[in-house]
Amino acid sequence: MVDQAEVRGDAATLNAHLASTRFLAGVEEGRWSVLLNRFPELVVEIRGVDVADSVSTSMIFQLMCDQFPAQPPFVQRWDPRIQARPPSPTAEQSPPGVVDAFKEWSEGPITYGGVYRAWQRHAATHNNWAALRPDEAWRRDRHLTFILEKLYGLVCEQAAWLAVRSAA
Repeated sequence: MVDQAEVRGDAATLNAHLASTRFLAGVEEGRWSVLLNRFPELVVEIRGVDVADSVSTSMIFQLMCDQFPAQPPFVQRWDPRIQARPPSPTAEQSPPGVVDAFKEWSEGPITYGGVYRAWQRHAATHNNWAALRPDEAWRRDRHLTFILEKLYGLVCEQAAWLAVRSAA
């Protein structure tokens, strides 16, 4: 057991979020599970279903949580087998919202900025996105589940798209 006095504040905050009722409710509901918790790295699998509950899919994400919650996590899709992010999906593989969220983009010296959403560490500053979308932006008073719910929405969007494609 690690002595709590030796745990960094950002690690202790992340651990508190992971032990919270709202995080554990998502685990119990089957929305997400932790595959790796090795601070500052957190790897989670998000599972989503379409509205008819007929098609399910999952995606794995890596969250780098250093300086959490003062700074939002860096979030990217992740393939644990190759220890890297998988290629971005194309319009033939995913719906527009998912393609947009996982596209290749850059911010200054950063060649790949992760999930392209206002709550993500690097995307928040890209084109002043966090200021333009404060409802979607990370704030230090938000809970980690804010991000996981956004990822869950993207995975459910993928599941719904797959359901429509399979019915056609």
